[in-house]
Amino acid sequence: MIGLENVKEEFLDIKAKIEVAIRQNIDMKNERLGAALLGNPGTGKTTVARLYAKFLSSVGALPGGHFVETSGSRLANDGVTGCQKLIDQVLNSGGGALFIDEAYQLASGNSPWGKQVLDFLLAEVENLTGKVVFILAGYNKQMEAFFAHNPGIPSRFLREIQFRDYENEELLEILSYGLNKRYHGQIKTELGFRGLYCRIVARRIGRGRDREGFGNARAVENTIARITDRQAKRLRRERRGGKRPDDLLLTQEDLLGPEPKDALKDNPSWVKLQELIGLSSVKDSVKALFDTIQYNYTRELDEEPLIDFSLNKVFLGNPGTGKTTVAKLYGQILADMGFLSSGEVAIRTPADFIADIIGGSEAKTKGILAATLGKVLVIDEAYSLYDHSGRGSNTNTFKTSVIDTIVAEVQSVPGDDRCVLLLGYKEKMEEMFQNVNPGLTRRFPLDSAFTFEDFTDTELESIFDLKLKQIGFKTTKEAKKVALEMISRSRNRLHFGNAGEIDILFNAAKLRHQQRISKGKQKISAIFEAPDFDPDFDRGCEEIVTQLHGYQNMVANMKELGEDPYEQLPFTFLFRGPPGTGKTSTARKMGKVYYDMGFLASAEVVECSATDLVGEYIGHTGPKTQKLLEKALGKILFIDEAYRLADSRFSNEAMDEIVDCVTKPKFANKMIIILAGYDADINRLMSTNPGLTSRFPESMNFRALTSQECSDLLGQLLTSKKNLDAAVLNPPSPAFRARLVGLLDALAALPSWANARDIKTLVKSIFGRIMRAGKPSRRPRTVSEACVVEELEKMLQERARRASAAGQRTTRPASSYATPQASSNAPSQPLVNAGGSGGAQSVKEKDKVNDKDKNKPAEEETKGPDAGPRQENGADEGDEQRDAGVSDEVWEQLQRDKLAVDAAEREYERLAAREKELKKEIKTTEDDDKNRPEDAPKDEVEGMDGQPQEDTNSDEQCKEEHERNRMQKILEQRRRDEEEARRREELERKRKELADIERRRKKMEEEKRKEAKKQACLKRMGVCPVGYRWIKQSSGYRCAGGSHWVSDADISRWMG
Repeated sequence: MIGLENVKEEFLDIKAKIEVAIRQNIDMKNERLGAALLGNPGTGKTTVARLYAKFLSSVGALPGGHFVETSGSRLANDGVTGCQKLIDQVLNSGGGALFIDEAYQLASGNSPWGKQVLDFLLAEVENLTGKVVFILAGYNKQMEAFFAHNPGIPSRFLREIQFRDYENEELLEILSYGLNKRYHGQIKTELGFRGLYCRIVARRIGRGRDREGFGNARAVENTIARITDRQAKRLRRERRGGKRPDDLLLTQEDLLGPEPKDALKDNPSWVKLQELIGLSSVKDSVKALFDTIQYNYTRELDEEPLIDFSLNKVFLGNPGTGKTTVAKLYGQILADMGFLSSGEVAIRTPADFIADIIGGSEAKTKGILAATLGKVLVIDEAYSLYDHSGRGSNTNTFKTSVIDTIVAEVQSVPGDDRCVLLLGYKEKMEEMFQNVNPGLTRRFPLDSAFTFEDFTDTELESIFDLKLKQIGFKTTKEAKKVALEMISRSRNRLHFGNAGEIDILFNAAKLRHQQRISKGKQKISAIFEAPDFDPDFDRGCEEIVTQLHGYQNMVANMKELGEDPYEQLPFTFLFRGPPGTGKTSTARKMGKVYYDMGFLASAEVVECSATDLVGEYIGHTGPKTQKLLEKALGKILFIDEAYRLADSRFSNEAMDEIVDCVTKPKFANKMIIILAGYDADINRLMSTNPGLTSRFPESMNFRALTSQECSDLLGQLLTSKKNLDAAVLNPPSPAFRARLVGLLDALAALPSWANARDIKTLVKSIFGRIMRAGKPSRRPRTVSEACVVEELEKMLQERARRASAAGQRTTRPASSYATPQASSNAPSQPLVNAGGSGGAQSVKEKDKVNDKDKNKPAEEETKGPDAGPRQENGADEGDEQRDAGVSDEVWEQLQRDKLAVDAAEREYERLAAREKELKKEIKTTEDDDKNRPEDAPKDEVEGMDGQPQEDTNSDEQCKEEHERNRMQKILEQRRRDEEEARRREELERKRKELADIERRRKKMEEEKRKEAKKQACLKRMGVCPVGYRWIKQSSGYRCAGGSHWVSDADISRWMG
């Protein structure tokens, strides 16, 4: 037999011992000769077991040579009775050996009788020593549980023979033997059986060595089967081409498979991958991987070590970006190139792996991994294998078991006949990798992940046309424009669906198309019209344009100039003013304007209060606020009574989270956030966080309705009621008007006055009073002056009583919000404090700049090591113009890359400012700690006697007063302790934030230094004669004019 030198040595030792015993005249009947053969499959355990039995019989160690072969699962299913029959069979034949293959199955628990049989065998092994030899075989890891079943098992099988995996030379011999045996010695191989190509085949097989389940000789047999498959395909191809190939020759292509570059050239899956719309970064990543495979093929031919790479990948991206499609093509390409034995793609979700019992998740995971060997296993939404809530639970334990099993079973080494792909959203996948078994990162490196970017509008239009053709429909020009605008607006939603959004759009359009045709108003046709996509596509917004015409004019002008309006258009607002002045109504109208301009996915207003943002325990506020922000993505988030976010530590945490999220790419310019409340309260809120002013620069000031405006609104609302005659209010007589204004002035002076909201309440009261009076009639009811005055007086008396009870009768004078006017020409929609035209007045709140800072020379602002690359000569940055001959595509990409460079610079400045701010806050807190006076000792406060010592004869009232004072001091001390704990927790948070900012800033400084060197090198190279600055792009630099390009490789060579 090839190899197995240690096994052969064991045989010689046994033979020597038996020969010595014979010479010593010792009876071998009491010698324990049972053996356990341990090793991977295909190492010859079964063959050696048969030879071992014959060997023992031939040297006289056994009375007979009968050999019975069985398995652990068969014995477990047959039970003790079946086992006894096999032993009797050996004994009746004069003795021999009983071979139990895969003996570990007796202790696996899969059969209820397995362990009973094992217990029965323990006694029989001892009783039948010298008559029957029991030989066990199995894999090392699985046999551990077998030996652990009973402490007496190892002592009954003293001989433990390890079958090591075959070395490359031995595998080469087995390959040669297998080929000659198959073809009766007639087969030939290119360069011979010990030539280069056969050595490479042996090395490829040997890459699986020392791994559990490595097939050894069985792996060689499987390799021979694949070699003959490739030979058959080659022979058929050559015979069809008119050639007469040698049927008994194995060529390089047969032995090693096609060369990677040739395999890709005409590969249908590769062609389909290249034809997919967009996905340029993914295509580049796949191409780079296959270039590595081609390079390794060349190194194999030179018999040099291979560059390690993994077929297992992480696919990151939003839904609808083609992850599953690419996974299928990727797997098929690997199969065609010979890296996988099967190109089948198995798609699973985390739910397929998770069980509801302890140990069940590991078993299900191992089963799925075993069933997908040689295939591509796609785990969609893989981030669900991690509990993102951060709370421990049984479900979290089961999920952890799945990941730990994947880490243990998937090794990610060359030669693995396995490909596992983890798919999911980038943020959640990164969070999972940071918090689970670290081995997962080694097996699925995130730095080599395939990132699926969202499709551009142009790519989505191409996909739209393709899918439209597939469903057999056409569209009008207007309909296509409406559909593409709807898809573009959908980008602002959380996890934009990309191509999936088009499917959703078509499903809704087909339903509306069928409904339109079913009405019989139009002929049956397969043409979509604009209303099929958006029934309100031609919605009018003249009134809203009047109110917010400034924003629309800005957008129109910027689009005309080819500029991006997102950078200029405000998405955060402060609404200041008393209740009932139209803040929520204005928010809805603003939503319609932004939706019609294409900047929001929906005109919906998500209303909430501080309670909806604040958590119930420490660490809950941040995630709760983020979830609400995610819910409002693509919509308007209207936070009423926002000043309450300055009332407590938890509220401040919610405000800090909003400030942080406003500038994140996930939320920035994808939703409108409005903070609403009273003027003074909103101003107080803005002072609690220095970042609020810069993040909410736009404000709208809503004034209270005047008494005259309230009177006009009352008349309008009563007139709008059916069967109600409100002529008395349209217009009211001078005397009645004066009476109304007087009562409304009195109401407006009360702190609970809610302007238009209270007018609506008053209308309900008046209407209800009229409906309750008299008998039912279809004739219009008349509103009288007395009815209106009485209801007003009733409301005034009730509100005055409430104000008096709260001690607030004169809290707020009427003049603070309302200014009575004698004019009867009041605006019909008194929503906001209008400047000139009656529309909402937008007020830009700019940060105050110190005069010293204003006069600081520009040179001083850019000095120091942190300053980015500057133009030393040539054109200034503001003078950069588009060079002649630069295409629109190149110029547009250049502008985007310029914005990215500027954004990085702004981020660096933000970090530096925040670092300085945090250091100042931490120092202030630490200085306060040093100067803080010590509190009274707790035992002094809590140990006060319940009764005064001097006044022993005091009455009961004095005793109660003394006890109240004592309890008040105890509570005050506890409050101070809690405040101190909260303060220390906040200080620790700031220190952690400062450390993180310092780390990020230093990293950016290093990058800026490297960038400055490259910019200096580019200037020395003199490629751009004008001297424009150089903008970093995907694989090099382009001058700001657009016509000159230098690759990263050229810069590296120049820099040496």
